[in-house]
Amino acid sequence: MRNYTVFVFEEVFFISCADNTEEMIKAAILDYTIYNHWANQTLTGWLRSLDSTLLYKESKSSFASIAHTLQHMINAQNFWYAVISNAGIDDHDEQLQPGTVDEIMGALLKGSQQIVDVVNMLTEDGLAAKVSSPAITKSRYEFILHTINHNSYHRGQIITICRVLGINHNIPNTDYDTYLWAGNSK
Repeated sequence: MRNYTVFVFEEVFFISCADNTEEMIKAAILDYTIYNHWANQTLTGWLRSLDSTLLYKESKSSFASIAHTLQHMINAQNFWYAVISNAGIDDHDEQLQPGTVDEIMGALLKGSQQIVDVVNMLTEDGLAAKVSSPAITKSRYEFILHTINHNSYHRGQIITICRVLGINHNIPNTDYDTYLWAGNSK
């Protein structure tokens, strides 16, 4: 049985099973990025089981459809990935691109896996390092947590759109605690 430690780092609470304090922050943030990818896989797997015409159906929300919401998630995720990885931001004029929902979901999953991969390569110091977006400079881990939170917000929004469209069957739960209860956390 693992021992879990609850700790606070710069006013953010973490739960970790890492062996020492130096590993705790990286372990927690890496686990959150893995959770984010799992949640994106869970949601997109379910969306693929639906009639794809429903994903293009207009709904009153922040974005006109589920497909547009997914595209916004990709655009934002790609933007924050560029900030996190110091890849440089060429253009952040968010344009909705033509494409099938399947392509859109594939791009979302590719992007969330890239975030897992970059966090896996970072050291503790790399996570704490300051990086800059066009508007603000913060610790890299703060932008990583924001990216995960942003995706969580829009996953919930997609579920709400589905309910408005009358889709109420087999709706997945993508909460972090569901991820933990399923034994996914390391």
